[in-house]
Amino acid sequence: MMRRSAFTLIELLVVIAIIAILAAILFPVFAQARESARRTSCLSNVDQLGIAFAMYIQDYDEVTPTILGPRGSNKSYQIDYYVQLYPYVRNMQMFFCPDRTEYTLDNQGDTCNDSFDYATGQRFNTENRCIGYGYNWGITSNTGSGLVYGRTNNSMWRINAGKPLAAFDAPSSLFAFGDTGDSPRYTICANYILQYYPAQSPLRHGGEFNMAFVDGHAKAVRFAGGTMGGNIVGLPASQTDGDMYCDNPSAVDSNVGMTCQAWVSYLYQNTKFWPNN
Repeated sequence: MMRRSAFTLIELLVVIAIIAILAAILFPVFAQARESARRTSCLSNVDQLGIAFAMYIQDYDEVTPTILGPRGSNKSYQIDYYVQLYPYVRNMQMFFCPDRTEYTLDNQGDTCNDSFDYATGQRFNTENRCIGYGYNWGITSNTGSGLVYGRTNNSMWRINAGKPLAAFDAPSSLFAFGDTGDSPRYTICANYILQYYPAQSPLRHGGEFNMAFVDGHAKAVRFAGGTMGGNIVGLPASQTDGDMYCDNPSAVDSNVGMTCQAWVSYLYQNTKFWPNN
């Protein structure tokens, strides 16, 4: 008569332990693979939008997009750079980073105010999802050293006028837009780029922010988070890369009373960077 074989309790525990060890090893690998895929998808978006940006400049007399915000009796939210690039890509999904998952709280856009006209009830971004990429208004929001001039107002709009391509020292080394946590303005300003990040939290894409440049190319740039004056800021990990916010690094920015390059240096000297960057 044949005896039936069976696992002993110890053997079962050994098998379970081996499976648990394999899971502990493989799950982080799978997570890294998924993040790598999201980072690559994001870079592809930014690369295509960078080409669209270069096409826009050629079509509009070599001037960058002007940003319009609501004022006075005007009932529309921001007319932002992505609204102006959309005709060149015809795909709203390209403006969403796979790693940015904030959504509006309701159909009024409480978290991520997009181009929206209360008179018609129509919003340009109908996904109720935050745009993933911000425009270069300068390294901080109080400068005029990015792709737009300092703000002027009329009865209907707050106006950040675009700049001519001839105003830029090195278009291939000047940020146009890239990964951001900002809204509703959607900028990459250091004082807004990490707007919804808790202090000391890991940065998107492991800190490798995908950035498009004025000449149309795109690449990943290492960023670091920190605090300055109690506020969370995000800056390129290399101070040299911080100069890529500047339309003309050696020109004096009247908003801060020093050259853009000197202002960049001041920010790095006065930012306390998080140790886990």
